Amino acid sequence: MNKRIKCVPFPGIENAYVVISGRPSNSANGVKKCMTFFYGGPEIGSEWEPDYGPITVIHSCTKDAENAQEHYFYDYCDGYDSWTQLAVNEEGLGNMLIHGDYEGIFEVLKRWATR
Repeated sequence: MNKRIKCVPFPGIENAYVVISGRPSNSANGVKKCMTFFYGGPEIGSEWEPDYGPITVIHSCTKDAENAQEHYFYDYCDGYDSWTQLAVNEEGLGNMLIHGDYEGIFEVLKRWATR
């Protein structure tokens, strides 16, 4: 498990998490922060990283599955190739975040994970 990534339950919303991590950068403080919203269903989840990210659908898998890689929530996932950037604007995620509509953000992520 990657110790720099923390998946924190979001209060009051089932299967909702905020994921926090950091990595080195050329900034004045030498660090780039990253925060994502993650809906973690039993086998399929979805996430959105507000600064740059699309909605990404993530499928859990077993360690011996083709393309298996370690994941911060599931033990393993089969990659991050199922995503949509257009849906971020179409679903209004930016406005939801600006207005503190966290229930709306996680409802959108749940819908994408359970399609």
